[in-house]
Amino acid sequence: MGRWRNGSAFASHSPFASQALAERLEIAKGSEFKSRPVHISIINHIMFSINMEFVDKPEEADVILVGIPMDQGTEKRGCANAPATVRSYFDNFFFSETCGVRRVLDRGDIVEENTFECSTDKIYSKMCDLFNLKRPVITIGGNHSITFPIVKALSRFYNKIGVIHIDAHPDAQIDYYPNGDIIPNILSIPEVKKVISIGLRNWSKYESSFLEEHKVPYITMNSLIEAGIDYCVEKIKMALHGCDCIYISFDIDSIDPAFAPGTGWIEPGGLTSRQAIELVQKLAKLENVKGFDLVEINVKKDSKDMTSILGAKLIYEFSNALVIR
Repeated sequence: MGRWRNGSAFASHSPFASQALAERLEIAKGSEFKSRPVHISIINHIMFSINMEFVDKPEEADVILVGIPMDQGTEKRGCANAPATVRSYFDNFFFSETCGVRRVLDRGDIVEENTFECSTDKIYSKMCDLFNLKRPVITIGGNHSITFPIVKALSRFYNKIGVIHIDAHPDAQIDYYPNGDIIPNILSIPEVKKVISIGLRNWSKYESSFLEEHKVPYITMNSLIEAGIDYCVEKIKMALHGCDCIYISFDIDSIDPAFAPGTGWIEPGGLTSRQAIELVQKLAKLENVKGFDLVEINVKKDSKDMTSILGAKLIYEFSNALVIR
């Protein structure tokens, strides 16, 4: 039996919702568009596209949700508070824009251990358990170091993994504190066959050489703006052709700090919140998407929780746009 967080079923079952729908239909009848029929599908979308349903058993779930409040592995602190803060804003959204409804099993948090190495080992082990449930797993970070053990866990189940890395930076510094950046680490996993980076707008000479040497395709922020999101999604499909599993890692610094100031890495000129929402909605519809993480939300650096609220919106829209097969 599913449950609705904080009574959010109100949106679909209350007399006020029905009255609001009736008023909207009456307005439509009296407008210049009155000759246009009101389709039942529109009514269904208004009435039944409600908040995520949280369930208690894996067999009832479409999607698994987990938090990894990780601060270790970087010199900046504050990302460990993000999972709890992001979760607290799920109830802000009554309807998903794609009119999807997903049953979500929230498995709580995978908490840090005493050392970075013990923490990553624990993440790997726990994520293996979650992926074994044969459901897409959505992870709320935590910093970007969590992506490596998550993808390593996926490699237990799939032989041809494609990774979509959405970020302001290539994240390809081998000497990055303390255990190297995530892209070199991910590429060291034999089952990872393809990686593509999206939204790049600041990188070092070394990172540029790394991408060239390892033939990692990328779409800069300039190219994304010029070509448009639909074109970029088609390029992503081509780049990951043949993969039996797709994993998406979304660093919040890919979004312009005007919309997402709560990050340790402020990079002007990023995605708008609208573009970010559209991007995750469309990527969720790709075939063989098995996992998604949202990382680097730093609650301590945020303003009025606007980054956490946007993070909740991105997860909400991604989960409800997922094509469940």
